[in-house]
Amino acid sequence: MLRVRPTLITTDPKLLGDLLPALGMVQQQGTAFFDAGGGRIALQPGTAELTLLGFEAGVLEEFARRTAESGTAAEVIRDAAGMTAVRVEAPGQTIPVDQGERLLDPNVDHALTVVCIWSTPDPQRAARMLRDIGARPHGPAAEATDFTAKNGGRVVVRTGGHQYFQVGFDYAGDVADLRLRVQHAGFSAEMSGTGRNRILTVPVSAHRSFTISERPEG
Repeated sequence: MLRVRPTLITTDPKLLGDLLPALGMVQQQGTAFFDAGGGRIALQPGTAELTLLGFEAGVLEEFARRTAESGTAAEVIRDAAGMTAVRVEAPGQTIPVDQGERLLDPNVDHALTVVCIWSTPDPQRAARMLRDIGARPHGPAAEATDFTAKNGGRVVVRTGGHQYFQVGFDYAGDVADLRLRVQHAGFSAEMSGTGRNRILTVPVSAHRSFTISERPEG
């Protein structure tokens, strides 16, 4: 299994903890994890607004072996508490992959999918790493920049002068209905675009906003 699970480091975890459920995500009881119809988000308190890419997999030793056999270095690590994770080599850093269960909370809005934008000076290597961990490319594998994880979430690779990550969402429904739900929860939301290209933008802070793209199924 493979699931996209970025981490949002934030100075205001309560704000995001209120906004994510308004988007249709469900918080796992007693954790900082929020489930969507596709993918998951982790919240982490911090001194700045940052986004880190991460994933979840099933049997981590098997995941690391298959990733390494595909051509990308992957190391199983264990911390002092005995928790196991995998560190996967990526351009300029390693990407964490933690243990995850196959099923998410059934009460999520199943139309909502987590999307992580990966801007990097080395998009070819980033795309290779995503293929090697088992993400499914959209279009010819050698040219793909858009990848889907089997158990939820998307990663889109873009060329950029420096490396950073940004979280957005796809919505397989009417973003006008989603806007009403977000506004009812006390947040502002702006719609743009027409037809099948409508976008909902939800400002969070001076340094973070969420873009939700309407992508009707079929």
